[in-house]
Amino acid sequence: MLSRLAGGALPVGAAAFVGGILTSPIATGDDRAGYLESLGRDPGLTELSAVLLHHGNLLLGAGALALPLLVLGRRGWLPTLVGALLSALALLSTSGALFTDWFHMEMARALPIEQAVAISERVLSAPLQQLSFGLAPLLAPGLPLLVFGLCRAGALGWWALGAVVAGTVLLPLSPAQGNLVPAVAFLLIQLPLAVAGVRLVARTRLA
Repeated sequence: MLSRLAGGALPVGAAAFVGGILTSPIATGDDRAGYLESLGRDPGLTELSAVLLHHGNLLLGAGALALPLLVLGRRGWLPTLVGALLSALALLSTSGALFTDWFHMEMARALPIEQAVAISERVLSAPLQQLSFGLAPLLAPGLPLLVFGLCRAGALGWWALGAVVAGTVLLPLSPAQGNLVPAVAFLLIQLPLAVAGVRLVARTRLA
């Protein structure tokens, strides 16, 4: 039952994450002031995006922990295990970081933007805050390592690693005034996780 729940969490989490990207408020500038103003402009949209991104990260992180179960032999087990642990840690910590969207939204609405920026920078620069909610960089090595291990084990085709690489290359090319390109990039990056989740459910049913 736990394997089925974990496997089902991955495609649902990927869909929720992409939905969160598509509904994310668009900033008018690439600095923190523009980011805070975008969150305060439409509170309903900000909350919707934050909820989708929070649960997307949460479901993906929880589901990733079960993916080593797809590896039946010795081939690919080590990168799959290490990648799953790194990816889960990054995704689960990022899900908690979405709580700050509500604070930023209210600060942008209630305070002068310069003061809101100063408070935000002070909070987000705290070292222990970064240790708790700033672990997203672990996803950069963790997810490719996880997908590589699953491909090596034969649980996924090598197209999956290509999708992760393509999405990673596409992401920095995203225009500042649109959500479609980053949504497509994240869809490519997370598609192997969704497919792996479906295969985990199918394998559990066969067993």
